Amino acid sequence: MDSTEYRIEALSGSFEAFGMVLDLLSRHPPFSDWPLSRLSKSIRTQLRQQRQLGALSSSNELIAYAGWTPTLQASAELWIEDRGPLKILERGHDAMAMTIVVSTRSSVTKALMRRARELNPEMRWFFKRSYGGQLRAARKAVLFDRSQRSDDSTES
Repeated sequence: MDSTEYRIEALSGSFEAFGMVLDLLSRHPPFSDWPLSRLSKSIRTQLRQQRQLGALSSSNELIAYAGWTPTLQASAELWIEDRGPLKILERGHDAMAMTIVVSTRSSVTKALMRRARELNPEMRWFFKRSYGGQLRAARKAVLFDRSQRSDDSTES
């Protein structure tokens, strides 16, 4: 997944990492339109709990970020359909919701998601895509780990 152009790694919980993520998000919709208070708490939590990955260029510039939170499948299903809030759980979760994803290179996005799933293979993953003021239908909103699926299961 890493390439000569970038490497994917968990970012530290440092102020430098926090600033790098906020800087990246501030330049890309829909995050550039969100109030700082809405983003900063989520980013701090994801960094401290190591529920995130960053892609860094060969010159150590942050070019992509993905952060997630533990939840329940039922809550995540409502969330991706905009029918309810995402419930965040520290214990008893059976799914992960990728809540913040931004990338300056589309080729890096899949690699970030794949690495995140490798770190939590027993979990079902949920995400929704937003592009500025417009929501587009995601090709996949629910991801399953292929090694954990039975032959008749499918990806949504």
